[in-house]
Amino acid sequence: MLSQETTVPDRDIQYSGKNVLPQWKIDWDQARALCRKGKIGQALVQYELLLQEKSTVDEARWEYASLLVREKRWQQAGKELDTLLVHDPGNRKYLLARARVSLQEGLTEQAIKQYGQLYEGRPAGADALEALTGLITALDKQGNKEAQLPLLEQLLLRKPGDLSLLKRTGSLSLELGQAGKTRDLLLKPLREHPDDVDLLRLLAHAEERLNNPGQAACFYQQLVALLPGDIQANSWLSKYYQALGNLEMALVHVRRQLKFDPGNADLILQAARLYDQMGRFGKALDYFYLYLELVPGNQDVIKQRNHTRKEMALNLIALVENRKVEQLWKDLQKMTSDREGVFQQLADWFREQDKQVELTEVLLLLYRQHPGDQQIYQELATLLEEQGRYNELEKL
Repeated sequence: MLSQETTVPDRDIQYSGKNVLPQWKIDWDQARALCRKGKIGQALVQYELLLQEKSTVDEARWEYASLLVREKRWQQAGKELDTLLVHDPGNRKYLLARARVSLQEGLTEQAIKQYGQLYEGRPAGADALEALTGLITALDKQGNKEAQLPLLEQLLLRKPGDLSLLKRTGSLSLELGQAGKTRDLLLKPLREHPDDVDLLRLLAHAEERLNNPGQAACFYQQLVALLPGDIQANSWLSKYYQALGNLEMALVHVRRQLKFDPGNADLILQAARLYDQMGRFGKALDYFYLYLELVPGNQDVIKQRNHTRKEMALNLIALVENRKVEQLWKDLQKMTSDREGVFQQLADWFREQDKQVELTEVLLLLYRQHPGDQQIYQELATLLEEQGRYNELEKL
């Protein structure tokens, strides 16, 4: 941006005439003095008076235009710069300022043309860097990504250590399907900045596109070490480890996501299924319970939960057969919050196997939890009577 120091000289106008000072000189000196005092609004008025009286003084018009740019009065600044360019169409200082104003006015095509003319006309000139940067900005505003990329690469030759520019170029390369270029650009900066999460993310994405999931996983692991709650990285890693059959690691990354998004039903269901696949049925039931609290009508998940209850129950049958029902009930409290569901599955299994003694023990414990349940009472009463356990029947 143009500044007061570079656009309005810190001195009065030199005048060699011996007669009374002309009004234009008084106005110009006054404009500069007001500018030096920071009274920009008043200075602009003085420049307007000066240009009404002496419209051909390009130096004064340039100072005026520069102040308009500084004050972001783009349209008015553009008109003054156009006037200057009529007088001196090859003036690069005027062209550069006009390109900047064109961009601010929303005249993107014009800005591209002007910046392009400046850069192509003198790519090694003192103002080439500003022209190139402006051209890239204008193309970005236009949405022309393909044209930006080679210019960003040229800018990198001028600013090879600019990390922000490296990331921008790498990101655009990736967006344009040039993942190999992204990797080539960013591997060296990562060695110099190993904790830069933007570099890690871009390189992980690049390796994904290059079909190198193992290398992508390395970058994602470094990323989550720095940002444990990164949802996208943890999500990718959980799927990656599931595909490898490493359920323990997949679960680690699902649980990390849940730590930062505990009410996410999809993540809860993923955790339930992973625990189930690992044979940790108690934890699986806990997560199925949480999921069904959020999505109570999902019949597929209800079936999965019931199947898990049955799997867990089958592992516990021997304890019931050895008359350790009370101990099993206590132990289950440490294993899952769904112990009633597991006991119901035990009851179902013993019914199917016609094991009446074991079924009775399970139902007795369930009835103590729900003493008013008539369905359990009726079944228990019949079983106790058939087994001649009248004392227990009387105590129901």
